[in-house]
Amino acid sequence: MSFDVTLVTYETLPDGGTDDQLLAQALSATGARVRFAVWSDPAVDWSAAPVSVIRSTWDYFHRIAEFAAWLDLAASQTRLVNAHRVLRWNMDKRYLADLEARGVAVVPTVFVRQGETVDLAALCSDRGWDELVVKPTISGGAFGTKRFAAGQIPGEATAHLAGLTETREAMIQPYLAAVETERERSLVFLGGSFSHAFLKSAFGIDYSASVLHRPSAEELGFGRRVLEAVGEPVAYARVDIVPSAKGPLLMELEVIEPNLLMGLAPGSAERLAGLLLG
Repeated sequence: MSFDVTLVTYETLPDGGTDDQLLAQALSATGARVRFAVWSDPAVDWSAAPVSVIRSTWDYFHRIAEFAAWLDLAASQTRLVNAHRVLRWNMDKRYLADLEARGVAVVPTVFVRQGETVDLAALCSDRGWDELVVKPTISGGAFGTKRFAAGQIPGEATAHLAGLTETREAMIQPYLAAVETERERSLVFLGGSFSHAFLKSAFGIDYSASVLHRPSAEELGFGRRVLEAVGEPVAYARVDIVPSAKGPLLMELEVIEPNLLMGLAPGSAERLAGLLLG
């Protein structure tokens, strides 16, 4: 059987999440034939649909090599959305360094290679950081992400970093109080055009507390510059920013499987459906 669009998900959500259901309904309303498929299911024929949209693949950071191999396979059989090259690039948060080199203001970040040791106390002293956030460079859902106060840096923070770098690469950032006091802002773009924005809880775990946000002209301009710096069009993107005294800073750019909270913005699922079918 052939389909027009495959919505790609993972084993825990074989029928997709809330966003995915809204998108499936919007696609089906146009007469398109839609299916859900689990990315890791070896029985799926990815060539059965000309377009496959990466949606709720929320276990990929636990299965990095397997997911990367699947992306290569799927890209040979169907058109991935977003594009294969962008997906591979966005998997590893070292993309922040690329965007910074292209003129985007990002949250200050130190990357640590697997097996590398870092004197966190000396690093914080040199940079004037009082509190830290340590996390893997390939992560999702706050996996492996921990915040440490100044007194925890020589002990708990150092141990956590060492534990991460035994098996993967990691990153160190200063803790920014604005993620709790002013909240992180997520700007959703569909087809390169701004759709809607919402405020996230700290570390982006609980989306039930998210509310619509009206971004300032500065925030919107910043979000557009981030997408321009990607250098390739994307059908959907979530630009997560945090306010600072010097203006917005990029926390993350999500173009793999972001929660877009389309339920907060009526019509957004229909707009994305039109982009996918177009």
